[in-house]
Amino acid sequence: MKRTMQTCIERPRAARKPPLELLMLRVDVQSVRQSAMLHCWGRIVLGVEVEALRCMATARRERFVLLDLAKVHTIDAAGLGLLVELQCWALEHKRVLRILNPSECVRRMIALTRLHQVLPIAEASEAAPDMESDSDCNRRAMTA
Repeated sequence: MKRTMQTCIERPRAARKPPLELLMLRVDVQSVRQSAMLHCWGRIVLGVEVEALRCMATARRERFVLLDLAKVHTIDAAGLGLLVELQCWALEHKRVLRILNPSECVRRMIALTRLHQVLPIAEASEAAPDMESDSDCNRRAMTA
């Protein structure tokens, strides 16, 4: 009868990296006449993501700034604070900020913090009128 010795040494497993889109924010800008639509994907959290979105939103010259948050899967206190900050910025600069199609995660956080009382939330059908036709629009994208 042969005996084999088994060892219980665990080999370190290679750490799986989450997909890149889960670690950052991507913003695709669509501009038509007096409206700028910022389509956001990923997460709006403290750090480079919040700073990138702040810079991109406040740099817009259009009267209507629309934030499409349908693909945002994570938002933290800094992200919520940024939304309030952008609303204040819009009012000070005679602009109109609208938050469009917030994802379930974003909608839940806005409701928990009662920010729906100060943030203008709309569905896609309530977007600025000139965003309906994108045949003559300019598109740009940035990932942070």
